[in-house]
Amino acid sequence: MRVIAGKLKYKKLHYKKNTKLRPTRSIVRKSFFDTIKGVIEGSVFLDLFAGSGSLGMEALSRGAKKVIFVDNSKESISLINQNTKGAENVEIVKSDAERFLESDSLKSVDLAYIDPPYKFDSNSFLKKFFTKVNRNAIVCVEHDKKTKLDDKFGAFKKFKSRTFGKNTLDYYGVSDE
Repeated sequence: MRVIAGKLKYKKLHYKKNTKLRPTRSIVRKSFFDTIKGVIEGSVFLDLFAGSGSLGMEALSRGAKKVIFVDNSKESISLINQNTKGAENVEIVKSDAERFLESDSLKSVDLAYIDPPYKFDSNSFLKKFFTKVNRNAIVCVEHDKKTKLDDKFGAFKKFKSRTFGKNTLDYYGVSDE
């Protein structure tokens, strides 16, 4: 697996093949970054349920000013440390997602990519998450296409949805309407 664009293009990323880690496929990463390309430069990016950290590394490569990687797995934190070695402006947090909701870091997040395990209760978590995150953030949630996420969480509304095989990306933001 490699970074697909930006200043770190072709950088090899470490990951382990196992049943718990589901690296985001290149086509999905490309679609996500094509969608948010106008706002990545200079942003604070949150890679929640980071796994190997491939999304966060891609964000750094494309000009994010800071990336926050969050995962509760010791193995994932080790992979993220390997993949970010030498990188500046990274924050690596070993925490479960629920506990991370108490972090003040959420107020500074401009872009978030959330990729929970497919059996995770995403709607319940997102209800809490959207009350804590920066109101101007754009949030993308990757999930199994069989999982139906709510179209609205408080002021945040789904503005785009795209399916790739078994994966769906749902995008949320606050509109001025």
